[in-house]
Amino acid sequence: MITQEYRTNRSRFPRADLVKYQGGWVAFSGDGCRIIAGAETVQQLEEKLMGLGKDAQKVVLEWLAGPEDDNLLGGGELM
Repeated sequence: MITQEYRTNRSRFPRADLVKYQGGWVAFSGDGCRIIAGAETVQQLEEKLMGLGKDAQKVVLEWLAGPEDDNLLGGGELM
């Protein structure tokens, strides 16, 4: 569940830290303060999370638009 705390923290997340994840999927901590892992596909991301011992149900998965996409970095502000 996405909380107000997540929304607030995610909206403050530094754009410079997101650039390396553009065009891929990111798992944010439940409070939106940090990135747990990133990957090109959801399946790869879920595998990374499993390898880290993280429960995919306790993080927030988000796709971040790539530089060729006509979109802002991430959709966190749309939630």
